Amino acid sequence: MKIDAKQKLIIYSPGEFGGKKGKTGDGVLKFSPERVVAVVDPANAGKTVGEMLGYGGNAPIVATVAEAMAFEPEAMLLGCAFTGGRMPKQWRTDIIEALNSKIDVINGLHDFLCDDGDFQKAAEASGANLVDLRKPPDNLIVGMGKARHSSAHIILTVGTDCNVGKMTCALAIHEQLKKSGKKSAFVATGQTGIIIDGQGVAVDRVIGDFMAGVIEELVLDAAKEAQFVLVEGQGSLAHPGYSGVTLSLLHGAAPDAMILCHQAVRTRIGETEFSIPSLSLMIKTYESMAKFMRPAQVIGISVDTRGLSEQEAKDVLASYQSETNLPATDPIRFGVEPLVKAIENHCTKYEQEILCHK
Repeated sequence: MKIDAKQKLIIYSPGEFGGKKGKTGDGVLKFSPERVVAVVDPANAGKTVGEMLGYGGNAPIVATVAEAMAFEPEAMLLGCAFTGGRMPKQWRTDIIEALNSKIDVINGLHDFLCDDGDFQKAAEASGANLVDLRKPPDNLIVGMGKARHSSAHIILTVGTDCNVGKMTCALAIHEQLKKSGKKSAFVATGQTGIIIDGQGVAVDRVIGDFMAGVIEELVLDAAKEAQFVLVEGQGSLAHPGYSGVTLSLLHGAAPDAMILCHQAVRTRIGETEFSIPSLSLMIKTYESMAKFMRPAQVIGISVDTRGLSEQEAKDVLASYQSETNLPATDPIRFGVEPLVKAIENHCTKYEQEILCHK
């Protein structure tokens, strides 16, 4: 999937902006705030993005699509990610209004716009485009573990749960590596990563037999001109619903290093009755499963510390460092320098070990 990563956007997030289910729009505002001209959310109309989130610029929040059109958008991004990826029926009128206004509609949900006759008719009449980010590619292949032979350093973000900052961590490290003059590539594996980077595959929509193969191809393609490949993780090996996607990513990417991502205030996995395992157990589990393709260590901890004071956040990070003997940071609050340093140290050690075995 390739899209225009420079289009001026409305983020459509009625009743969800700033909440857990508004993560698609939230991700764009973290990394591409200059693209967002307005947010549609009647519950917070009159405020700005910055007032709501503390970042993302000063784009206005308005109540209707009609109001947002005054800011001359080129596309409307459906900015929410719901459990199971289903589209609310009440969105239909606003989507058709956007299409009638001759702007594209970009969708990251499992319900495809292009499969809906009403949306198709509206798009054809106005000349607007229907963009389904989760639409899988053609010519799928079965994974063969080929990424383990790559000369690039492949770093995969993995999680204790869904929505704990795996994309945020990978993108933040990718940007920091580029700033320091390193050749880095980012591999988007979910709808939000695709809208930010302009390309990638939403792996959770790919048929199970081919998930690892799709990731393998993306990683090998990214590695052609990069020294570092940052792969966006999905789900968690501990999640009862999404662990299959996580394992396919782990084996398809065949990383030589991993960053474990976690949300400090969370105690249960998603909306289930299961408790979040300890970081030590998660590290052991990821490293054990990685060995089938390529030995890989977890070399750092990325922590979302929202909901904690600054001192509480520092105390939590210190406790995680003590528990795991690994560097821990909140990429948004405190930056990714400890994780970048861990990657550089790992790469030096990894390359020395390869030389010793030649």
